[in-house]
Amino acid sequence: MQRHQFQAYLDKVFDWEQLTAGLTEGRQFPLYPWSDAFDAVFLGSACQFGPLHRIETECRRGALHQRIGALSEDMLAYAMQRQNPAEIFALGCQVAQQLKRNGVLHSDWARGRVVAAVDGIEICSSYCRCCDACMSREVERKVGGKLQKSMQYYHRLSAVTVVSTAFPIFLGVRFQQDGETEVACSLALLRDLYAWLGRRFIDILVADALYLQTGFVGERSAWTGSSTSKTTNPTCWRKRDGSRLRERHSTTKPMPNKTCNSGTCRRWTGPWPTVSCAS
Repeated sequence: MQRHQFQAYLDKVFDWEQLTAGLTEGRQFPLYPWSDAFDAVFLGSACQFGPLHRIETECRRGALHQRIGALSEDMLAYAMQRQNPAEIFALGCQVAQQLKRNGVLHSDWARGRVVAAVDGIEICSSYCRCCDACMSREVERKVGGKLQKSMQYYHRLSAVTVVSTAFPIFLGVRFQQDGETEVACSLALLRDLYAWLGRRFIDILVADALYLQTGFVGERSAWTGSSTSKTTNPTCWRKRDGSRLRERHSTTKPMPNKTCNSGTCRRWTGPWPTVSCAS
């Protein structure tokens, strides 16, 4: 799809110009309109240009030159840093709702269900603090051939992505706070998504065995169907924080029934080992 066709699609389906016009300006004395900065980052990401340095190059003499004009990466970073994240999150949820209404999220292999995956990832680490929101930990490293302890600063985030479509679609991301676990961060993100999208938007939630904890599985307000988890470690299937599993193997004799706090849990061992949790 050519660039001008993509923009026409956005305006026709989402009324994109009107949606983005509602985003408030976070700068006090901007030299360039906020709409130009947002369009540069959005279109650059849609074209898979990658970092802001590449987007700056495209704005100066590339594909975005005529559409946006010359913008520097420093200006883009300054503008995005002062933007309200809640407005961007709400914009993404509105787009996701429209995509589902238009049938874009429909998948034959998932039998029409919306399958989403939740997971956490560390995106960067350094021995220098970059912002007040940096998380910290003490690590050992070699300095001058000697092992010594140093304070390392890093950022982690949780993301929820639709994986049943032809290509993954991000629903939302949330940065993990200092002292917060990955599961707690993901649960807070899911609550925010359910507040905007409703509990029936996601039919199946995929996670790894780390999320089989009472605080996550037992959260009925965040449970809309079934959850599937990959078998990363056999010990992860043992009793965790009071959650109990009812295991059933496709090649072995079924084990005695057990229940977890959110309802009935079953485990299958097959080509795709899963655990489902029926609410």
